[in-house]
Amino acid sequence: MEKIREARVEDAEGIARVHVDSWRTTYRGLMADEVLDELSYERREQMWVGILSGDKNFTFVAEDEAGRIVGFIDGGPEREGDPVYKGELYAIYLLEECQGSGLGRRLTRALVEKLIEAGFSTMLVWVLVTNSARHFYEALGGQLVKMKKDERDGYTLDEAAYGWLDIHTIL
Repeated sequence: MEKIREARVEDAEGIARVHVDSWRTTYRGLMADEVLDELSYERREQMWVGILSGDKNFTFVAEDEAGRIVGFIDGGPEREGDPVYKGELYAIYLLEECQGSGLGRRLTRALVEKLIEAGFSTMLVWVLVTNSARHFYEALGGQLVKMKKDERDGYTLDEAAYGWLDIHTIL
């Protein structure tokens, strides 16, 4: 069984690999191919070094038996000033072969425990409307609370927000 632990700066390379690889498998057909093909392990690693060097995010990794990072979750304070939802799940990605195994639920629980420890009781997550992962958030009890259009890389993406008024229910 995969081990879940808090991420460290030296995990940036492994997180970047999962991030890029999972975007390419998850978003193919949902985003332009050129956006996905231009993703760079090196740029993502630099981004994650910056995130993991700070103290604003709560990041956890899942490692397989060999110690290889196969998934991660990242969250913290809600980023757009929502009056109701104070915590946010920023990103959760698993390698394709690890999806559907319960690992995403375990990662989410680790993040929720950390959010509760930091004083949060509500949470929001944004997901592409066309992403089948919406069912994951619904299965965790998330309620569709709002929609928005997001401009990214010259494309307009429709996003949905799922919210939890009591994140304890995820545990």
